[in-house]
Formats: sequence, C-alpha cells, structure tokens
Amino acid sequence: MQPLQLIVTQAGLDALVNAQEGGADTIRIEAVGLTETGFTPAPTIDALPGEIKRLDTVSGQSVSETIIHMTAIDSTQDAFDLRGFGLYLADGTLFAVYAQPDPLFRKVAATTMLLVQDIAFGSPVAGAIEFGDVLFLNPQASETVKGVAEIATAEEATAGTDHERIITPLTLAQRLAALSAVLTAAIGAAIADLAAQTDADLAALSDGFDAILAGLVARTITGGGLVSGGGNLSASRVLTVLAASAADVGAGSATDRAITPAALSGLPRLLAQNGYAYLPGLGGLILQWGRFSAAPNATSSTLFPISFPAECFGVVSDGGVSGGADSQDNPPVLVASTISQTGFSVFSADDSSAMRIFFALGV
Repeated sequence: MQPLQLIVTQAGLDALVNAQEGGADTIRIEAVGLTETGFTPAPTIDALPGEIKRLDTVSGQSVSETIIHMTAIDSTQDAFDLRGFGLYLADGTLFAVYAQPDPLFRKVAATTMLLVQDIAFGSPVAGAIEFGDVLFLNPQASETVKGVAEIATAEEATAGTDHERIITPLTLAQRLAALSAVLTAAIGAAIADLAAQTDADLAALSDGFDAILAGLVARTITGGGLVSGGGNLSASRVLTVLAASAADVGAGSATDRAITPAALSGLPRLLAQNGYAYLPGLGGLILQWGRFSAAPNATSSTLFPISFPAECFGVVSDGGVSGGADSQDNPPVLVASTISQTGFSVFSADDSSAMRIFFALGV
C-alpha cells in the first residue's frame, strides 16, 4: 500500500491556512466524491471532473504530521471503475483531489466498496484535519497510533529503509544471525591477524634479545692491579682483593695485598707515656718516646721501651731547667756516644734532679 500524493486545491489551501492561523475551527472532511474520469489534478480545480457520486460514509484520522488514514464505504449496488476522488469539506469546498489514468479498483453491483487509503501531504498539515465520522476506522499503525501494519519481508528487513512495515521475531532472528556470522568472521579474521602479527613481533623481539645477550656474554670483566678474578658474562663472576695481614704489613714486601685498618691495628705499638710505634711502610721504621729523671751532678742511663732490632739512628732529649736560678746553665746533656739499640745516657751538672723527655728513631 503506497501513500497517495493528493493535490490540495487553492480553495482547500485557503481553508487550511485560515484554520492554521486561528481564523476557523479545524478543517472537517465529511464527504468523498468519486469519478471514473482520469484527469490531471491541479490546484485550480474547484469541482471533481466527472463526479458520479458522493459518499458521506467517510472516516479518517491523522497518523503522523504528514499522513492521514481515510476509510470510505459504498454499500450500494452501483458498479464503476474508480479513477479519482475528491475530499469535500462540510461547506462543500473541494479540499483535495487525486486521479490517475488506470482504475484504482473496479466495483461491481454485488459488492461493497471499502476505500481505505493512507494519504500523504507534502507538508505537516495532517494534524489540522478532522473527519466527520471516526466509527469504522482501520488506520495504518504508526509510532503514536494503533492500527494495521504490514509485515516486512526478509529483503525489506535487510534493506533497512522502510519505516512503515513491521519486522517479526523470525525475520529479526534471521537478520541477527546474518549479522552475527559477519561479525564472527570479521572478529575471527582480526584475531588471526593480531595473533600472526604478535607472533612476528615476539619472534623479532626474541631475536633482538638473543643478539643483545650474545653481545653481553662476549664482554669480559678481568681484575687488574690488586684485583684478581673475572671472566665473561655467561656466569656470575667474583672479583677478589686480598687483605694484608699484620705480618704482611710488617714484612713490607707483598705487592698483591691491600692494607686494612685491621692489619694496621695488629702492628706492634704501645700508646703510653713511654711507648713506641712500628711503621712498616717506611722500611720498618720504629718511633719511641718517653720521660726520664736525670740525677744531679751525675750520668744517668735510660732504656728505650723496646730495643731497636737493627739500629737507633738518633735521640733527641729536652725538658728545661728544674733546679734553682744558678742551674739554668747546667741542664742535663745527651751523651751521643752512649746511644745504642737499647738506650742512651745523659750527664747533668745541676745540683737537683731534672725530669727530661726523649724521642728516638731507628729500625
């Protein structure tokens, strides 16, 4: 069922404009004129050409802004070939006409004509139109009007352009199944492409890692100087620095060891008022120091805290004057000839004993 494109006459248009601008009540269509004459509809027509009868058993309703559903009944014994019709207002004004060369349908005497049409207008005017009788309507279904609807075919459902027909669960299931198949194939292809690309990327990445790893393994770390050990990076490597013992430090001959605080703390020493310190890093040098008392008017001998193993290079002794004012020119004097590995002597011409200090250097 295709909507009929009616031509609104000039008189009908005037009435419609007047109604839309509030000049009159809503337009009411109360009759349908019928004709067997085929003619070319025009806005200037004010009477239906070749009208054979007029039906007042007409009903209608707006189903959208541009479409009205109309039903007219002719239960007489008249027979005719309907090629055109016109819609008349209550005051007899020809509102709109439609005609075509071929018969719309043919009525014979033994039948009742039920003219059911969906009439489409080119502009949203259907809401301004009423019908005199709405008791036997069978309107086309729309989004706002309950009525008759045609079921869409599978082809129409596939085209997806028809807004007048209704799709059934079966047709919808068929469309969804077809869509699902297309989507499944597309998704499967996309997943396959992604998997292939991922495998290629992983292979390239693996090759890159292998090259990097091979380059790293080819590198070597080897100790130098005091550090020993090393090798390539195919396994964990340990680099070692040997620690010198106190004996090594004392011997002073090893060249492959590092001196640590622990080794130094093991060197011979006596940190006291009379003490000594062994300095192996300087060829076994020994420093000794202390205090002693020089006897008055005599020679006094003093022993080092320890004996020098090889030789005492020299001794320095000082301490100032401890007697009266007359002893300032007679302090104890170191007797150089007495210096030995074990000690030394001083001579004092002072009348009182004197406290002295010494510093000795030797090996």
